[in-house]
Amino acid sequence: MKEDILKQSVSYYVMKNDTENELIAKIHALGLDGIENLIYGYEPAENICAKATVGAHLKYWPTWMDFYLGKEDIYRKDYPTDKDLIDYYGATTPDGWIEHIKLNIKAALAEKPEYIVWHVADCRVEETWTRQFRYTSEEVLEKTAEIYSQVASIVPDDVYVLFENIFWPGLCDLTPHEVDYLFSRLPYKNVGIMLDTGHVMNMDWTIKTEQDGADRICRIVKELGDMKNLIKGIHLSCSFSGEYQRNLERNPPKNPDMGVILNHVTSIDEHKPFKTEVTAQIVDTIEPEYLTHELFTNGHSLPVEELKVQMKYL
Repeated sequence: MKEDILKQSVSYYVMKNDTENELIAKIHALGLDGIENLIYGYEPAENICAKATVGAHLKYWPTWMDFYLGKEDIYRKDYPTDKDLIDYYGATTPDGWIEHIKLNIKAALAEKPEYIVWHVADCRVEETWTRQFRYTSEEVLEKTAEIYSQVASIVPDDVYVLFENIFWPGLCDLTPHEVDYLFSRLPYKNVGIMLDTGHVMNMDWTIKTEQDGADRICRIVKELGDMKNLIKGIHLSCSFSGEYQRNLERNPPKNPDMGVILNHVTSIDEHKPFKTEVTAQIVDTIEPEYLTHELFTNGHSLPVEELKVQMKYL
């Protein structure tokens, strides 16, 4: 792996009791350049960690198309009261939501990141079980570009906005058509892709080995041709959820609580470390500027052991 051409970070949510100097010491001890700072709020953090921050991950609303398109008869089923809407979107109208997206971006920019990450997907909770999606990827991509066009001017030219692939309608297949469809609609030039390797693997239920996953990832990247250059970063993790997804009961549970939903989603998106030499194969094929280790661990802490496993093969 060409270590001199990229910065390595780990996905991390900064807690109130974290101090920047202690965080930097821990990160550097692991051989990393910094963190990809998870920014979910609408106000800058009290303990800004700009010196530790390489990139920032914006807040993600898994379901938003119905609300944005004004389909009240549909979105009110999930959010029956104005309080429910405010709790989820920060507002009761699409215009109000756009303003909260701007606030979230400003909170991220307060950390002085070199890039920010924007998820591109729409999926209602029940659709994660049924896979009967209301919207096509093209519809989600079109509206994502429309929304981004309304907020893009607040992002400095020297900060990348990297759009991340998910495994639901949106930027999911990473085909040349899909990538061109989105990026031909985006204003400004400081845009690119944050390729999530685990999400790519989640799209193919036949994947059983790390080599299977690496082969799929590398094939997709090569098929992009010159558009490969849009890939500025990687979220690096491994996921083998094909069997779970194949055997999943297509009737969603009634009124699932957050614990049930999180267990379901993390059973699809496992965020395990790569444990073989294919790790370097993936990175060398993509040649990113940024590599973020996005790994699960027990409790709220840096995934130290998982990092050691994955970094061994870079």
